[in-house]
Amino acid sequence: MSRPSSNPYLSGNLAPVTEEVTAFDLSVTGSLPAELDGVYLRNGPNPVGPVDPARYHWFTGSGMVHGIRIRDGRAEWYRNRWVRDRTVAAALGESPPPSDWPADHGVFSANTNVIGHAGRTLALVEAGFPPIELGPELDTVRISSLDHTLPHAFSAHPKRDPLTGELHVVAYWWGWGNQVQYLVVGTDGRVRRTVDVPVPGGPMIHDTSITDRFVLILDLPCVFDLDAAMGGSSFPYHWDPGYEARIGLLPREGTAADIRWCGIDPCYVFHPMNSYDRADGKVVLDAVRHPRMFDGNRLGPGEGKPRLARWVLDPVTGSATEDTVDDRPQEFPRVNESRIGRPYRYGYSAGVDSIFTQQSLLKVDLDAGVTEVRSDTDRYGYGEPVFVGRDGADPAVEDDGWVMALRHDTVTDRSELALFDARAISEDPVAVVHLPVRVPNGFHGNWVATTS
Repeated sequence: MSRPSSNPYLSGNLAPVTEEVTAFDLSVTGSLPAELDGVYLRNGPNPVGPVDPARYHWFTGSGMVHGIRIRDGRAEWYRNRWVRDRTVAAALGESPPPSDWPADHGVFSANTNVIGHAGRTLALVEAGFPPIELGPELDTVRISSLDHTLPHAFSAHPKRDPLTGELHVVAYWWGWGNQVQYLVVGTDGRVRRTVDVPVPGGPMIHDTSITDRFVLILDLPCVFDLDAAMGGSSFPYHWDPGYEARIGLLPREGTAADIRWCGIDPCYVFHPMNSYDRADGKVVLDAVRHPRMFDGNRLGPGEGKPRLARWVLDPVTGSATEDTVDDRPQEFPRVNESRIGRPYRYGYSAGVDSIFTQQSLLKVDLDAGVTEVRSDTDRYGYGEPVFVGRDGADPAVEDDGWVMALRHDTVTDRSELALFDARAISEDPVAVVHLPVRVPNGFHGNWVATTS
């Protein structure tokens, strides 16, 4: 069992694990669909050595990627590996990983997301640091500049357009001052377009959203704090109540001069669920809304109840309206990724408490205004749900597929990968892959099919 700590982000199932593990022929309850051929990957912070509980910020732990290989109805292996940068490699007594990243640019053990793109597996983080490429067994291949095309900063949350296959990215870095940057990464894995976007301060922009016409810039009141940085803060981004909250609509092939800014009530958004263009020309954004971020709590998120909200943005007038879609505390929203940037009906998220401790599994029906909740939290806490479409699914049946989610079993103190029919998440899982270890609550993951 994990040891208690005075820092809640080092306790319970937020506590790090201390070993890299490889296990084969995992036990499965139920039946894994034979058509699934790929790897479920999940990234999250996991300090490689001792940390000071009084100063440790959850977002600064070294990255650790967990993987479960599924093929022919079997769970072939589980692996967890620290994402190597120079610091992690040194702590493990290894040589630094290969790098094509400029030596004068910062590097961090990418701890937030992990994706497959252009035949590569990339561990991702934000705040000015590069992707780190992983091999098929989660070994670190290189610190990557995307074939020398990445100007500087990347993001933990590229949005892949399901029609073009390109990634849309909004990146930030404190050293740019009052600027963020929009990038497009082509299907060849190289950056093909950049747009510098002036902003009033140094906002922490964790994620973005797209529509057919626009990229959304979330310029919100959690900003870089120079005094905190000079004072030694490990994560110097704090709530600024005087900073205007706004969302920018940047035409996808436009310039910064073309952005229409829409003011909204002060809040913070880590993760949009989805966005799309309405027939009347307005833009719909569904996202998890936090009342503020890093105001009283400077060690991790925990500033009030996060709820699923909807904004309707007018690119003509710059006006915005806001409504609540679902007021249950939740985070890590996902959709069927074939609907990214387009009108959609269903979203999935993890019910959480005030510090992102994982609890229930949610499916929201936006058309019916109904949320289905899988609540077996007396024993299990669920992480981010990932939708995987069924081969040959009818495109008109948006939820024809499965929802995968890691869950922590509080009885055994081990973790499982649970696979549900997306049309019936409150029913028994289709299959459960039993892991020999505990996977700490982390951030983001994806199903990376072998053909990706």
